[in-house]
Amino acid sequence: MKENFQGGLLGAAIGDALGFPFKGLSAAEVSEYGRFESLRELQPVPSVRALPGELADEGQQLLLTLEGICTQRALDVPDLTRRLKGWFRSHPKDMTPLVRHVLTRLDAGEVADEAAEGASFDAQFNPPDGGHLTRCIPVALYRVRDADRRRADVTAVARLTHWDPVAVQVALVVGELLVQLVQGKLGSLDTCLPPDALPEVQAVVRSSREAEQLDVSGSALGVLGVGLWALNRSKTFEDGLVEVVSLGGATDTNAAVAGALLGAKFTRLALPQRWVYRLEGHARLEVLGTRLFELATLVTQR
Repeated sequence: MKENFQGGLLGAAIGDALGFPFKGLSAAEVSEYGRFESLRELQPVPSVRALPGELADEGQQLLLTLEGICTQRALDVPDLTRRLKGWFRSHPKDMTPLVRHVLTRLDAGEVADEAAEGASFDAQFNPPDGGHLTRCIPVALYRVRDADRRRADVTAVARLTHWDPVAVQVALVVGELLVQLVQGKLGSLDTCLPPDALPEVQAVVRSSREAEQLDVSGSALGVLGVGLWALNRSKTFEDGLVEVVSLGGATDTNAAVAGALLGAKFTRLALPQRWVYRLEGHARLEVLGTRLFELATLVTQR
């Protein structure tokens, strides 16, 4: 199970870095760039700011959440909130719109719950994006042995920026998928749905094999659909991620979540070493992944 933990965490970061240079391009534009730079080598793309292996916001949120849990030896939501605000003040070059909006309000002194809940009523963030999903990955894995606490903690961490119930339920589904994958017991996808699953969340889970229905815009539901599609059809971690990025759209968000699912399925041992070594902060991620596994499986939790 340790290799599955590491695969899920590293896979998310690799997906984020692989997709970052192509963010916002159409499938045709990604293909055009592919004539000159191979997706499979994590190479820079002309005129794009991302460097080879550089983490975008999804990978950075994954790392800061992972660091928070491992440093505190517990999930401390106020500590995570402080870390998110500090990250925001570092002026990261890329953030999804809803995360940026809520963290701007938090930085101005607004109470966390009020900022996130208030943003959920803003029409410009409907449907909600998937900018919170990688932040919830270490949380779900940390609670791998406790379904009730996993649901409560993933909900709390998702709601730091994404209060919308669809966004929260997508995070719950992704978390449950990861837990079942690292335990090697993924069965029917319906078992990953929360008991009160909303109709739109159920619809995405149950239609995930149909490529023609993919939404690559970066919406929370779309990110879930792309991740499930990749999980259902990919024979290898590498081929699956390349195919996801080749779809275009919100390539960093889509590939980060797909990378987490594929990495948890195929394990750390299946990740291409040339991708791992080129990844920004890969050594830190490996150490923290091991530590998270120990905290999740060997240490009495708080």
